[in-house]
Amino acid sequence: MIIMPGEDRKRRNMTNLVVGDADSIIALVYKDDANHTKAQKISEKLLLNKFQIIFPDTAIVEAITTLKRALNLADKAHFINKQYQNGTFHVEYITENIMQKASKIFGEALSKKNTFFDAIIAATAVELGTKEIFSFDKWYEKLGFKLVK
Repeated sequence: MIIMPGEDRKRRNMTNLVVGDADSIIALVYKDDANHTKAQKISEKLLLNKFQIIFPDTAIVEAITTLKRALNLADKAHFINKQYQNGTFHVEYITENIMQKASKIFGEALSKKNTFFDAIIAATAVELGTKEIFSFDKWYEKLGFKLVK
């Protein structure tokens, strides 16, 4: 299901909402990823408990690019792209408001490991009113978010 900017968010169950990062997508499709088994268990738990995982559009772009370019897994990249085309993902398209929040978050990031993509994940969580993120990046905890386990 694709969520367009400005769509009535009351239709979502805001209490069972998690923002997903690119690393969770990669871990789910790439069996040699260090977090593959953990990602599968987390995903199953979230689905069982009727959580919605919302992926900013940039997380999908980042996952596809990383799979194809950095990991040389074109088949996995195209699989994720096909899932996107089929509407498998709950997608939050990035608005100017989210970008401005992400820019402020990124401006305070000191480590080169903390990317603007990560700041967008955090800003999206703020925008959607959730503290829970499906990721393995500890930076989110330093920002006050809870990593889903």
